[in-house]
Amino acid sequence: MKLITDYKLRIVLKNFNLRLLLRFTLLIILITNFQVIVSKSQELPPDAIQVDFNSYFDNFGVSIIYPEVSFSKSLSEGTSINGRVLVDVITTASMKSHFDSVYSFVNTKQGLDAFTSASKRTHGGSDNIPDELRGEFGFGIVQLLGDATASLTNLYSIEHDYSSETIAGSLSIPFAKKNTTIQLGIVESWDKNYPQTRTWTADKSVLSSTLTFTQIFSTDFIAQLELFYSNLSGFLSDPYQVVTVVNYDSSYLQKFEPVYPDYRNRAAAGFRTLIRLADISSLQLGYRYYTDDWDIKSHTLSGLYQHQLFEDKLLLGAGIRTYFQSKAKFFKAEYDKPEEFMSVDPKLNGIFSNEFEFNLSLNGSLIPIIENEKLELNGRFNLYIRKTDSPDWHSRYDKLYAFLMSFGFRFILN
Repeated sequence: MKLITDYKLRIVLKNFNLRLLLRFTLLIILITNFQVIVSKSQELPPDAIQVDFNSYFDNFGVSIIYPEVSFSKSLSEGTSINGRVLVDVITTASMKSHFDSVYSFVNTKQGLDAFTSASKRTHGGSDNIPDELRGEFGFGIVQLLGDATASLTNLYSIEHDYSSETIAGSLSIPFAKKNTTIQLGIVESWDKNYPQTRTWTADKSVLSSTLTFTQIFSTDFIAQLELFYSNLSGFLSDPYQVVTVVNYDSSYLQKFEPVYPDYRNRAAAGFRTLIRLADISSLQLGYRYYTDDWDIKSHTLSGLYQHQLFEDKLLLGAGIRTYFQSKAKFFKAEYDKPEEFMSVDPKLNGIFSNEFEFNLSLNGSLIPIIENEKLELNGRFNLYIRKTDSPDWHSRYDKLYAFLMSFGFRFILN
């Protein structure tokens, strides 16, 4: 037992030191953002406003509509600010399910034991109102630092049973006559979970870092390598999911909350290319490998073809993304007794999925009556098909069909 304890302690200390290092790097980016003398060698994002109407629907009973408004505005030749407002309207069948006699495994400051009923409420949501209404608000700054570019963004998200605050920073440095670019990105978030079907609250923190290398080999070929690492700690499960334990020998059935480890380390490496096929067409290809200490491993293959028409004023695209994933080490399709860790989340199951994308971008100069080249219309349609190794805990389907649609416009102000 002491060996296990010492091992976990070493993991905690290792993650603590890494978090200090990444926080220090983020602080350096923030200080540099405001103290380095600005030059004109880089360009800031144009002054623009963008409005998008997005939606998601699937055969599991989940419906999401989320309008979004964002803007960017230059304050000087070297400084630009940006903002974002998003509202999610979510309906999901699982949140309306009954949770009678659900036992809690959550260790909270209130000291709930393993078999204390989590809540007297038996269901979430309502038949007349959305199950979730989430608002997200963001503000950021972009600063030129000679040939480099630094950015800092703060996001805050709130809904009736969840809140999250995120700080994201990045530093991009070009080399070799700007043919090579190195970018460091750091994101940290702090979440609070207070589900309406439970009596407890729980916290989660996530610290992620990304290192990206981009190389321009020629006017026809660009390649990018991305390395990713993330550490999650705290409450990492979904409180609206229910684990059913069935013992066929004793003919009894019990329901429990999912039980997850309170930490997770994730790492990934990806490679992408942009290939110009002709003056009016291009092909993007990518591969990503992912692994974590829950024994999940995944492979992602992607391709996107884009074609320009009417002197680059109409852009059409079509692509596919294929994904393979192994299941988490503690995930099971069925449990016959309570275990240390238990999950029914399909995202932790073995997965094979395909996503088909179709998009277009139309310059306003081609639109009758409007004929304004500062206006750009954008549309996107995605069809997502996922197959899991075992049926979903709630819908009892092993295939998910989801439709994602987006329509919006972008207007250049300067």
